[in-house]
Amino acid sequence: MENASPALIGAGKLHADEDSASMIIPGSAQLPKSYHACGVTIFAYTHPRIQVAMLGMVIFLTVGMYHVLSALGGAGQVTAYLADMASIALYAVFAFFALIAPPCLNYFGIRYTLCFGGIGYAVYAASLWCFNHTGNESFVIFAGAWNGLSAAFLWTAERTGITAYATEDNKGLYVAIFYSVYQIGTMVGSAIPIGQNWNAGLHNNSTVTDGTYIGLFIMMLLGACTALILWPMDRMVREDGTRVTLPSQLTFKQQVVDCWKILKGSPWITLVWPYSFGYYYYNVYQNNRFNSPTFTVRGRALNSFLSAAVQILSGWTMALITDKLPMKRRNRAYAGIVFIFILCNAVWIGGYFAMVETVTGLPESERYDVFTPGYAPRAILYISYGYMDGCLGTFLLWFFGALSNDPKVLSVYISMFTFWSSAAYIIAYALDYYAISKEFMFGSSWFVQAVGPVFLLPIVMFWMKDTNMVTLEGIVDGQVVEDVVQGGNDEKLAGTVTVK
Repeated sequence: MENASPALIGAGKLHADEDSASMIIPGSAQLPKSYHACGVTIFAYTHPRIQVAMLGMVIFLTVGMYHVLSALGGAGQVTAYLADMASIALYAVFAFFALIAPPCLNYFGIRYTLCFGGIGYAVYAASLWCFNHTGNESFVIFAGAWNGLSAAFLWTAERTGITAYATEDNKGLYVAIFYSVYQIGTMVGSAIPIGQNWNAGLHNNSTVTDGTYIGLFIMMLLGACTALILWPMDRMVREDGTRVTLPSQLTFKQQVVDCWKILKGSPWITLVWPYSFGYYYYNVYQNNRFNSPTFTVRGRALNSFLSAAVQILSGWTMALITDKLPMKRRNRAYAGIVFIFILCNAVWIGGYFAMVETVTGLPESERYDVFTPGYAPRAILYISYGYMDGCLGTFLLWFFGALSNDPKVLSVYISMFTFWSSAAYIIAYALDYYAISKEFMFGSSWFVQAVGPVFLLPIVMFWMKDTNMVTLEGIVDGQVVEDVVQGGNDEKLAGTVTVK
């Protein structure tokens, strides 16, 4: 056993097979070789950091471009009516298929799941382009539903990959890498409407030109194709030498049953639902009740660009808290929750004063343009909403990663987040469609975001562990004497692994 791998030694101690042990014992697998040139480390294409950046590229080219349309207010149309109808269809389908996405991801793999997930975004952009010429509302609503189907698979695969590829001490870093690439995509996408509409000034009737839709459509298709060149998840090795997952031998029906067992065995994950609901609910107020009625198309496009730039910083802010604070993981989780709670309330207090002054139904010439006095403080508020959004999202991804390293478990947790965030969008868009007052939209958005972090506290207190990994020194007589979380593939070791 002198030259035996840590996985083989650990498997013997745990009375388990080597492949299962390789997922929880560091040093079990060989990390792809990196190269060095002029003092710079060049990671191999199959290195997990490169693959997370590639995941970011997929979102860069799909969701990033979709957010550009949304940030323009009403998806670039004269009113938000049609965009609301399409968005309600989108998120209704999104919510339903989010519950089906985990077994599909585990069965088909991350590449095909992501590729399918990207196509719907391009169809949605094409439908808006078509609407500008034909006025075909049915196609826009159909495209919204198709986009919802695609998004359910795209986001489940994306978030699972990000949280599963990272080692425990670098999960915040990996989320920040992904989120930076994603927001660079939003910045690039925002540059398209800025260039297309800048010279239009106050005289473009508050719509978006064909060139904007064509550019976004092409970029979204590229995003779907990019997914096909990713490295398979079952061949991924983390930086600590553990394998991410094993090749699946289960049928689709067995994958569904496994996912149900994971959810049934973790009822406490329901405490994440309020946070998930608040994360997306406020976006409708931000875009259709603040950004759209307050700014011109040119102003909205610039807001989107600046917001994306600031959101890049949010991921790195949270990485400092979740990875670098000199304390154990559970204490870093508490620190993150406190930071999110304070940030949300500070931004919404500032937003209250802008909400009071917001007037809806103004013609384009009376809205705040880039060169209009008073534009800057309102733009800063919009950018602050974006920074808050980035901190909320990146912290939640880290939080899921802190609960498990198993992609199968993570996909189930993330699907619950996706379901409730989609449900929040449906409710918010319905309220917007029925012209519920801006005061109610503002107050309810503030409330759900303020209470969400509070519900995470019991999870940290009772169920989060300081590590989910196992060291050889921590295995005695077939039992783990360190903290280790069971779930997914870890359950294969149940009976020989003691959870303390």
